[in-house]
Amino acid sequence: VTQGGITIDATVRPLRYTHGDIDQCTGDECDVYVSSFFKDENGEHNGYSWGSDGAIERLVDLLDDRRGALLTSSYEFPGRYARWSLGFVDPPLEVSGTGYHCKISALNTRGQILLEPVMNAMNKLLAEGALSEVTQEGDVIEVQVAPPSEVGTFSEEERSRQPSLFSVVRALVDLFGYDSDESGDLQLGLYGAFGYDLTFQFEPIRLSQDRDPNQRDLLLYLADELVVVDQSRSSAWTVSLDFEYGSKSTKGLPHEGTTSPFKGFEEGTEFVDRDTPKGSFTKSVDTAKGEFKVGNLFEAVLSQTFRKKMDKGMLPSKLFRSLRSRNPSPFGFFFNLGKEEYLVGASPEMFVRCEKVEENDFRPGAIRVETCPISGTVARGKDA
Repeated sequence: VTQGGITIDATVRPLRYTHGDIDQCTGDECDVYVSSFFKDENGEHNGYSWGSDGAIERLVDLLDDRRGALLTSSYEFPGRYARWSLGFVDPPLEVSGTGYHCKISALNTRGQILLEPVMNAMNKLLAEGALSEVTQEGDVIEVQVAPPSEVGTFSEEERSRQPSLFSVVRALVDLFGYDSDESGDLQLGLYGAFGYDLTFQFEPIRLSQDRDPNQRDLLLYLADELVVVDQSRSSAWTVSLDFEYGSKSTKGLPHEGTTSPFKGFEEGTEFVDRDTPKGSFTKSVDTAKGEFKVGNLFEAVLSQTFRKKMDKGMLPSKLFRSLRSRNPSPFGFFFNLGKEEYLVGASPEMFVRCEKVEENDFRPGAIRVETCPISGTVARGKDA
C-alpha cells in the first residue's frame, strides 16, 4: 500500500536473458511471454517467446508510434557504470507542465482508475495554498500553481519549497511512494524529461528570448508495465503493476495506448538549419572571455542549435540505433513524448545517482547520493 492509500499488486516474471541475440522461438524449451507490447496488430502473441535483446529492440520499434521510454546503457566500467536497460510503452498517466500550469491526463482506462486519488492529492495542495485552482474535465486534471512569495520574504533554504510545478511532482511521488525495503524495487516511478525553463520556477528573471507557445517544460509518465535488463548479472525480467483505490482496480483492464505514426518533414515548410549565423557563436565566446577577465562572469553555458530534416525514412528508432552504435555511452535514452516530439540522446554524464550501500560509516543500508556532473570545454579531437 502506497503512502497515498493506493494498493499495488506487482507481477514480476523472469525474461530469458540473451546477449547479442535477437531471437524468437516457438519450441517447448521457451515459455510464451505474455505482455501487451509483444502482441501483433491483431492482438495475438503468435506463441513467440522473446529474449531480453529482442524485447528491447521491440520497444525501440514501438517508440516510433507510441508514447513511452527506453533508458539503456551501451557502455560498462566495473565499479562505476553498469549496463542496465529499462523501458515501457503505453503508460496510464501523463504529467505535463508549462510555466505554472500543469495537466495530469489519463491515457487509457487504467489511467482513469488513478484520477480519483490524483484529484484528492491535488485538492490537498489546493487546501495547503500551493495551488490556486484545480479542475477536472473528462480524463484530464488541470491545476494552476499559486504565485510564489516575493524574493526576500523567505530564506534561501526555503527557495526550492516555494509553490512550483515541483509541488505537483512531489505530491505525486508521495501519492505513489512505498517502502521498497518491504516490497522490493518495483521500478515504479515517474519517467520523462525536465526542460531548462524549470529553473525560472525558482529564479524569477526577466526573459529576453522568445518561447515556443507549445513548449512543455515538464513531461513525465507513470509506467505500469516495464522490461528490465541487468546485463552485469545476466538477468532480465518484466514488471506488471495493477493499482486499486477504493472499490476500483486496474486488474483485467488492457494495457493499451494510442498510435501516432512518425511524420517526416514536409517539404515546402519553412526550415532554418541553425539559430545562430556563422561566426556569431565565436563572438559570444570572445565576449564571455572578456567578462571573465573583469569578474562579471564565473561560469557561462553558451549553446547553439543545429537542425536537420528527417524524412519518413529516417525514423526516430533509426536515429537512436545509429547513435547507440556510433557513440556507446553509459546513459542512452529514447523517449516518445507525444505531440510529435521525441527525445533521443546518449550521455557520459552521471548527474545524480542514489543507491543503497550496506557497508558505510552511518548505518547499514543507508542511501548514498552521488553526483558527477560534467562541465567545461576541451579542444576538438582529430576525429570530431
